[in-house]
Amino acid sequence: MKKFLPGRKSNSNGSSEPENDDVTERRGATFSSATPPPKQRTSSSVLNMTDPLKRRYRDQKVVGLADGLRASLNPVPVDQLTVSKKVRYDKYNGDIPLEDDEKYARSKVERRPLVLVVIGYFTALKIFLYYLISLSSLITIGLSVGMTIFWYYRFKNDPSGQMTGTGMDWVLLGFAVITPLSLSVGIAFRRRERALVEIAKFRSFAYQLFLSHCIWDWGLPPDGGKAASKDIDWVDHADEVLKELIAIGDELCRFLTLPTTSRSRHRMTKSGRREAARTAEVAYRLYESLYTKRFVQLSQLSERIKLAGLGASEVSRMRQYERFMGDAIENLRMVKTYRTPQTLRSFARLFTTLLPPFFAPTYAQLSINLNSLAIGVIFAVITALCLNALLEGVEILEDPFVAFVTLDGIDVREEFQVLHWQQLVSARNNIFPMATPYGGQANFFITSEQMVSDIESSLSVVPGHAVTTETPLGNASEATHASRRRRRHN
Repeated sequence: MKKFLPGRKSNSNGSSEPENDDVTERRGATFSSATPPPKQRTSSSVLNMTDPLKRRYRDQKVVGLADGLRASLNPVPVDQLTVSKKVRYDKYNGDIPLEDDEKYARSKVERRPLVLVVIGYFTALKIFLYYLISLSSLITIGLSVGMTIFWYYRFKNDPSGQMTGTGMDWVLLGFAVITPLSLSVGIAFRRRERALVEIAKFRSFAYQLFLSHCIWDWGLPPDGGKAASKDIDWVDHADEVLKELIAIGDELCRFLTLPTTSRSRHRMTKSGRREAARTAEVAYRLYESLYTKRFVQLSQLSERIKLAGLGASEVSRMRQYERFMGDAIENLRMVKTYRTPQTLRSFARLFTTLLPPFFAPTYAQLSINLNSLAIGVIFAVITALCLNALLEGVEILEDPFVAFVTLDGIDVREEFQVLHWQQLVSARNNIFPMATPYGGQANFFITSEQMVSDIESSLSVVPGHAVTTETPLGNASEATHASRRRRRHN
């Protein structure tokens, strides 16, 4: 997918490089009338094999706070408003109060019990079909059904009539499959909750650190505190802090959403180790940049404000914020790098596939007793589906940062590249209302055909709409930082 971001341009090999600010400004002025880029050539057969059910595309339809942000930045044109929205728009002359929107949103919540029950079962079935049925499920189903049919006719054609499928103990299935899967589910969800807490801590401390650099003072203007430090442009100082915090969030998002490198194939096969090595090299470079280089810059900015006159206790609190951010990043790295017990997962995977076919004589005996082969086959399919769906849920949540958001994965892109960015930039523009606004709204084009074919995109595009707007990423904001500084000083 081609993304057009401020301050970046794509070269012939698809990578991005800084772009001069005149081109950036011209691009921003002509986005509404520009022609979308040509469609990206992608092999449909490869995409079908990678994601035949388009689960990534369906997962992008999950609504979060980022969608509220986009709706606020890109309000629906007046001539396209729905009936109720148009009535309220006219009632308040285009300035609908937040309280009225809140009241309207609460009043439109579905509360009819019958409808909720029907929709609940329907959505549960869709999730089961689209996300929890995998190739492993089909293999297990094939083995179970095949063995059930084999034993059914074997029992039915037994001349002695003494062969029977009774006596199989279901305790073995519970011990070999259900127990390790239950433990893995619990461990995976605890890891996910831990990651959510650390993301919340990181964003909270980053926000407080930025506010401290912008607002904290040590004297009264116009002759004391920051106002007396004529050699430091405090708006520029705040923008430098903001640039580092946005870049840290962007690079942390890219680090966390890298492909997983700690599965069994990455340990036990040569091709898997090569794959892990390639990803690990990129991961190290991202982590080195966001944690070592960026935090050095933040510490130097804190030292600058200390030398200008800020008290030792306030600077100590800033350093504490930096330390807490570092702790959150380290904890997120641990969750990303290390997995749930490999022995439990390997044990569960093998027995989930191989054990259900061994119960085929039981299903065959049930078919003979009821004089219906279909009943036995249905039981064989249900057992295989249930066990493999549970295993698939565990496998998906192994790395919560790249898991499907529909299945409780963490929407890292929304947290860091949209909400984190918008919170910091909005605070900066509110604190310095007279300065040049930091970071306009970045636009880029994406066609609906590209959206359907791009299974790794974090964006949701409705077919038929060729132009989408998005908040700029941290690395894009850095390229225009110098130009804003020059325009402010001119």
